[in-house]
Amino acid sequence: MDYPITVAAFLTVAGVALFGSAATQWLKVYLPDWKWTQLLVLALCVIAAGLAGFIEAAWHPSADAIFNAVLVGFWGAVLATFSYETVQNWRGLIGGGPRA
Repeated sequence: MDYPITVAAFLTVAGVALFGSAATQWLKVYLPDWKWTQLLVLALCVIAAGLAGFIEAAWHPSADAIFNAVLVGFWGAVLATFSYETVQNWRGLIGGGPRA
């Protein structure tokens, strides 16, 4: 997988998930005890994908393009969130991390 450096590459579930994973890591550094981090990541992913949809359509997207961008943002955030949570749970099972 290439890094999502183009709008078309970003507007994939994998591209948004990579963005969401990076956003999660940054937010966890600056807001370590904040329980709403994953919800903020969801909002950031949906907003970023929606913005990318507007950019891809030269600021005049169809309703279908907006709907697709929002769904890609949602599923990308879901993938990023559950991947992060799975890794944290595995770390807890082996005796490391905050869930040990």
